[in-house]
Amino acid sequence: MSSEQRKGSSVPIFSFKPKPYKSQSQKDNRDDESSRHDVRQVSQKKDLHRLVPDTSHQTNNTRHHKVSHRSSGLEEEKDTLFVYDKRGDSLIRKYGSVDRRDIPNYRRFGSGRILGVDGYMRINRIGSRDEFFMLGYHESRPLLSSDRKTLLAKGGHYKSRPVRVRQEKSQTVIGSEDFVSLKPPRKRKRDGSEAGDSSGEEGQSYRSIHGKSKRHEHSESDVDYASDSSADLGSRKIDDPINLRSIKLFRRTRNHPEDIDAWLELVDHQDTLLQSIGGNGHQPTAAEVKSFAYIKLTLLEQAYSHATTNAQREKLQLRIMREGSKIWDAKALSKRWDEALGKHEDSFEVWMEYINFRQGRLLTFEYEKIKGLYSDRLFRLQEEAWRLNMSESDQIKLFEQVIYIFLRLTRFISDAGYKELATAAWQSTLETALAPPGTEQTHAEIFDFREFWESEAPRMGEVSAQGWIAAVRSGATLEPPEPKGLETFAAPNIQDRYKAWANVEQHKSRAAAYPARTMDDGAEDDPFRVVMYTDILGVALDIPPKIVPHIQNQLLDAFLIFCQLPPAFYSSDIIHVMTQDGFLGHIPAKSITSNSPPDFPDPAEQHRRPPEFSQDYQRMIITPDVLFPLSQWFNGMKVIRDNIPADQYQWISTTLNQLIFTYKILKLAPYYLAFKSANEPGNEKKTAKALLKLDPANVDLYRGYSSVEWARGNTDIARNAITAPMSLETIPIHDKISLGIAAAWMEIEDGDMAKAILQLCALSINWPSAAEILESPSASIAQILRARHFLSTGRDWSMSSGDVKKTVVYAEALSLFEYLTRESNKEQYGKNQGDIWSAMDSISTCSDELVSRGLGNNPSHEQLLQSAAHLLYYHASKRPARQGFLREHLTKYIKLFPNNTIFLNLFTWRESRLSVDDKVRSILDDVVLIEPYDCVTSRMFTIRHESRTGNIYSTQAAFEHAVESEACKNNPGLWVSYIRFCHDKEEFRPKAQDVFLRAFHNCPWSKEVFMEAFVTLVDQLDSVGLRSVYRELSGRGLRVHVEMDEFLEKWRLEHNEKSAAKW
Repeated sequence: MSSEQRKGSSVPIFSFKPKPYKSQSQKDNRDDESSRHDVRQVSQKKDLHRLVPDTSHQTNNTRHHKVSHRSSGLEEEKDTLFVYDKRGDSLIRKYGSVDRRDIPNYRRFGSGRILGVDGYMRINRIGSRDEFFMLGYHESRPLLSSDRKTLLAKGGHYKSRPVRVRQEKSQTVIGSEDFVSLKPPRKRKRDGSEAGDSSGEEGQSYRSIHGKSKRHEHSESDVDYASDSSADLGSRKIDDPINLRSIKLFRRTRNHPEDIDAWLELVDHQDTLLQSIGGNGHQPTAAEVKSFAYIKLTLLEQAYSHATTNAQREKLQLRIMREGSKIWDAKALSKRWDEALGKHEDSFEVWMEYINFRQGRLLTFEYEKIKGLYSDRLFRLQEEAWRLNMSESDQIKLFEQVIYIFLRLTRFISDAGYKELATAAWQSTLETALAPPGTEQTHAEIFDFREFWESEAPRMGEVSAQGWIAAVRSGATLEPPEPKGLETFAAPNIQDRYKAWANVEQHKSRAAAYPARTMDDGAEDDPFRVVMYTDILGVALDIPPKIVPHIQNQLLDAFLIFCQLPPAFYSSDIIHVMTQDGFLGHIPAKSITSNSPPDFPDPAEQHRRPPEFSQDYQRMIITPDVLFPLSQWFNGMKVIRDNIPADQYQWISTTLNQLIFTYKILKLAPYYLAFKSANEPGNEKKTAKALLKLDPANVDLYRGYSSVEWARGNTDIARNAITAPMSLETIPIHDKISLGIAAAWMEIEDGDMAKAILQLCALSINWPSAAEILESPSASIAQILRARHFLSTGRDWSMSSGDVKKTVVYAEALSLFEYLTRESNKEQYGKNQGDIWSAMDSISTCSDELVSRGLGNNPSHEQLLQSAAHLLYYHASKRPARQGFLREHLTKYIKLFPNNTIFLNLFTWRESRLSVDDKVRSILDDVVLIEPYDCVTSRMFTIRHESRTGNIYSTQAAFEHAVESEACKNNPGLWVSYIRFCHDKEEFRPKAQDVFLRAFHNCPWSKEVFMEAFVTLVDQLDSVGLRSVYRELSGRGLRVHVEMDEFLEKWRLEHNEKSAAKW
């Protein structure tokens, strides 16, 4: 390496110097002088894990090497092994390691293991670097120890054997006893004498049932010695952390049987024991799972007998039923569920698990019975919530449960094929619950709602609908909409009669997504097309007006989930439960697996590829950043227009419009703008103006409209839109900070970091002066210090006052400001990059404080980490960026919020696809796909990841694990995707029928699952099988528009006529 390359860096280098041959006297002199060389002492201290030089290529007569002459700047010492370089090598920082050619050849003993380390650490070579890896307990053992003992521990027990005192009892058999001794008789010498060699007396016959004789077995001492192998085995088991944990938990439950948490920990620990049976990578067999289920069931029943509160009993009862389902047969399980519901009839959690059992098993499923269970529970809870002596908080909690059950009921009705009834239930509920402001529904007006419904006047979501209260108070006669005609449908010329039936059935099902009027064409042929008032009595909700403001967000989020849209508010924990409910899944419009074969590009090309910003199954907090992404970022709004029937989409769009413009729910305005922009692009300006006219102080509308214009390339319009509301005095300071963050991101995307700093500096002063700052070429030191103090003070003040939303706004602005202005030099950065270390340090400070205050699961905290992930992605996409830094922070975010698909996608983005230690699979198995975080979105992400980076077998395994999990085994969309995957892959096509049979046994209420037999598997099933599926479909009470027998007969006659005409 040239001297010019060494200039500009002061990093010292320690390089090897050849060791000359010395005589014994010279070695002694060298040892005496070694204490006076500080450099050599430091080198020896650092050489704790000494590497063995590779001298296999040398002869025994010489150890000398030829060394090139170094420059005069190097200070050499004659009797030292190392050379001290004060200048350093600037290329070390550039390439991240020392030049391999400057290091002598060496070899490492022990295959990368480290001597004396109990942490099971290994050294593996990744590229040109040596990296440390921590292995699991059973994956490796320390060097030179086969039984996980250190060398000192083994030395302490050298030639020692545990003993036990021999019982002082004569065991001599003289032959006159009244029993047959199993003790082997003593051997006698061939001459018949008893005297002789002791080994001849004590030795056992090779046919002895006692096995091979031990060396201490016939000792004449008063003590017996245990074998070395048994001692080692016992020590090895006791040293195992898993067994230590078992002993500790058993001791806790024995000493404190009332400690239910200890019982539950012991039950959960059985899963760890189950996984450790066959070592790493071993999948437990069905027999092993059942065996451990017996153990857990026994422990749970013992714990139930010691429970003292209803909450403890309910929790244990649910665990008992879950483990019992792996053991009991269908009849016994059904009986036990009835008993459990009788003991805990007031428990919402027990009832939800009970309805999951009834709805998710083919043997216990009938449409009318399940619908009756839902309706009875709704009526009971609403009747209880209407009691006058109930507190407001208890009423809110009860109605949150009511909304959840109502969502489950309407989704169940819609999936069974009765979409008109489900839509009508939501129409009536929204009409009565979300009345316009300033109105109070009296009992007389509620009674008038029946007349309003039967009049077939325009209802919620229909064009020209004004709301039932406005219609009743106006006194005007409301005319029903114009009758609709039947949509013309030309049946395709299909030779297969079952395919033809499925085609007609699917067309009629899509056309029946919306309730019809009695005067519509074809309504008389299908009685389910028209929904009468009596049909919705046991389905629709009746919410007291005083409770509606407290649960309005929950009701709107439930409606959006029903419409297959992401929730807008996440205002309650019940919404998080809804998003994780497998029964609420929908059929994906597109394949969740990658159609292209997996590719393995080189790391440089892989890093240039962006993550998958748009997927069908996503889970994130809805913020303006994801509703209106600037360029390369995740889009939280789903495009549903092309995936659902046109009438259904029109109803959803019109309903959202009426909720804002008629019912004055202005907080939905940004969500509606994003919905229209994603599904009907081109009219954003008109929509934004109408919404801003209605709510001119809504800063998210300004952010949304400016982001849309920026994405289209209209940068001047976007800048004007984002700065226009800054002068409004009605807008609070934290909302102005939100606008400043959006403006700064625009300048960052444009590559002007100085203007981005000015946008944030302008937030610390009033607007007239702030406008002058924006005209400056760059920010001064005083302006930067003032802005930093303003943002940090505001963050800390909001934190101390308990306002989490304001705290997060200040923290986002401060982290972005630190990124643009700090220079810590702790992480690399180049052009158009900032100090990512300082920015993440600011985020971590705020995040840790929120966690310490018990707000770790707050949606605002997740919003803060999403903004941090956005900044991490921007920095990493520009390069240079250290992968370990990105992995470290994303791992922390995933552990806090395992279901957030933004964190998961970014984590997989920069990870090597051919790594020996697959970090993506590790974090999925250890953090994400475990209870209570396991959910459909995480399983869908895992399947898609395997389809992109693995092979068809790993993808099939991901599907199999998903449908076997408790959280996803009743999700229709997952099963349909699995069926189509097996059918499309030739290797798994024979398994498609088996997967289909399992699917409709686990999702017997889903008509789409049954229809897969006539759409995807029609070529694999014979006529008998297809008719059996149809009988199950209609026999269970699901909706059928076209009778199969009549259609097939008609098709046969028409086909015969066509054949005769040809002849």
